[in-house]
Amino acid sequence: MSIVTPGYSTIEIANQAALFSFNNKISSNQINIEDVGNSIPGSVMVQDMDSLTNVYMNNNGCEILKHSKEELNHLGPEYYKIFFPAEEINMIMMEIKKFLQLNDPTRIYSFFQRVRPDSNSDYKWYLSNVRLLKPTAPGESIKLINIALAVDNISYAAKKINSICEQTNYVEKNYFKYLQLTKREKEIIYLIASGYNSRYISDSLFISLHTVNNHRKNIISKLNVKGLVELMKFAVAFSIV
Repeated sequence: MSIVTPGYSTIEIANQAALFSFNNKISSNQINIEDVGNSIPGSVMVQDMDSLTNVYMNNNGCEILKHSKEELNHLGPEYYKIFFPAEEINMIMMEIKKFLQLNDPTRIYSFFQRVRPDSNSDYKWYLSNVRLLKPTAPGESIKLINIALAVDNISYAAKKINSICEQTNYVEKNYFKYLQLTKREKEIIYLIASGYNSRYISDSLFISLHTVNNHRKNIISKLNVKGLVELMKFAVAFSIV
């Protein structure tokens, strides 16, 4: 079940906004996932999608799955067969492949899934949130950061993540607006915030001046901003620039 669709609950918005800020901090090297992963009340993992291998799992995730980091890493693709219902994980992996094809590190894909450490345990519901990690070197394998939160603990987890990121409520208040932006609109916001005029944007994106102006009107309408200063504040808060 994807949450990146119309019809958001307050908890879902707060949860995704918190994770958005957390991932931005990681992508910009402001925080290190190994340093803060164990402070988050949920499972935090980094998954190599080329080899289908867990390359990082925080202590909480290891305790839930009753395996060490090294054991989870050595499982390779078997990891996906052991801890999740086969019919569910197959559907989830298909959706994640579609998500990867977007190649958009700014998006979060969220879904509910059941997890259990072994066949003698009951399944428990989690809300998983994945985001593409920006590569640090050319040719690096595709990696996802995945933060899975127990559904009965989501509100507390979001508050905890916010405290780690020192997030103001600006991101949470405006996150729904951010979700409404298209990839093209984000590109145009980046260029506007970088000081380029409509003619330059038209030439660099190979679109007409009329199309650029329509995009600008749509951006102003969606974000309800009144000038460049407000647009810059939004762009900085959501790491568009």
